[in-house]
Amino acid sequence: MSKEPGDTATVYVRNEDLINGGYIFEEVDDWSGLPGNSIQKYFRFQGTDASQWGSGEINVIGDGTISDPSVIYLYRMDIGEDEIICTTPLTNPQCPGYLNALYKYLATLENVTVSDPYYNEWVQLQLEQESELDKEQVDNDSSGDNKEDDLENMMKTDPNVGGLVDVELQDKILIELAAPYAIEPYYSVVIVGGNYPDSLEIKDNDIPDNNRALRQLASDAKHYSMVRSQYNENLNGE
Repeated sequence: MSKEPGDTATVYVRNEDLINGGYIFEEVDDWSGLPGNSIQKYFRFQGTDASQWGSGEINVIGDGTISDPSVIYLYRMDIGEDEIICTTPLTNPQCPGYLNALYKYLATLENVTVSDPYYNEWVQLQLEQESELDKEQVDNDSSGDNKEDDLENMMKTDPNVGGLVDVELQDKILIELAAPYAIEPYYSVVIVGGNYPDSLEIKDNDIPDNNRALRQLASDAKHYSMVRSQYNENLNGE
């Protein structure tokens, strides 16, 4: 503290309270009537959540100035073992941000020996980078092929560059080939209505018997009689 003995000065050392408003800590030193000097103070607090501590300040009201101030905060971390391990994400693949930390670490390496704990990850990263380069090369080649195809199609269809195919004529031919056969004539025929008399006329009143059919019936009856008589004889013999 720099000041004249007769000057009045009050020094405020404090931190804002982010939860309740005001100040969570405030120390006031009245330097009125005192010469300038250097002081050190220590404060200890019961367990207070760090989220409650806001910005700190050293404010002088009156005639006096503060030079080379130093405020040191000591704190205790109330966290579990897993959280302590994950303060450095590379220590455990389960830690949040592990992959980002790993890629940053590997990106700084040019050559990695087998003894490096991240050797396998480094090899995998190299393979992925080579794969990306190959993919870009394939995309570039495909782009060139597409340009050649576009030029070929233009040469075939664009009359301005001597096209070999008349697209409109070709489309017209395809439409005609695909058109269904017209069946309208089959529905436009007019059939005259009216009565249509039978054309069959029987002139004789008597229809003669079919002698051939009668002979066949007689033969069938005779055959049936013979078979029946044999059956009856066998039945009586038993």
